[in-house]
Amino acid sequence: MTDDIANRLIGARNERGIPSALFVEDVQKFVGNDPVEGIIGALQQLYSKYKFMETNLSKSKQSFKTKIPDTEKDLAMLEHLIAQREKDEVIETHFSLADNVFANATIDSDVQTVCIWLGANVMVEYSFDEALELLQGNLKTATTRLTQIESDLAFLRDQIITTEVNMARIFNFDVRRRRQEKDSTPAVKAS
Repeated sequence: MTDDIANRLIGARNERGIPSALFVEDVQKFVGNDPVEGIIGALQQLYSKYKFMETNLSKSKQSFKTKIPDTEKDLAMLEHLIAQREKDEVIETHFSLADNVFANATIDSDVQTVCIWLGANVMVEYSFDEALELLQGNLKTATTRLTQIESDLAFLRDQIITTEVNMARIFNFDVRRRRQEKDSTPAVKAS
């Protein structure tokens, strides 16, 4: 029965498979003779799933918001190195070796490769062209994914609000129904 209720609450899915919450137009018809506790339980379960997805997507969004500027900075540095190589100039630089550890370096104009930190203790050496292609691809992918995440978060907020409204309307319907039943039941007089 809970699966039946859950299926009646869920609509079409968005492009990335997140189900939409259907707005309950006619509460009385929707509830019918089903126990309200089961319906509220199904709504709370759906609400919890939406909040879980929202939390995970928010974490991903924050991660991409950190990665994108770093990738842009790496791309700008690579483009600067390519421009300086074409001018046949030596570059004096001050760079971050690790957190709060910096080093000075002199880069000759005949350098043909760069090392890119991929994460998970992996650093790979690339030619300038390969590195440029990799960083541009990573930036495009991250930007696209961030846009998708922001779209999904907006979609989820709508579903969360719809679910909250449904819970409130069904709960209020049940309160009114119980009150009417209580008022229509004849009182038993004590003798």
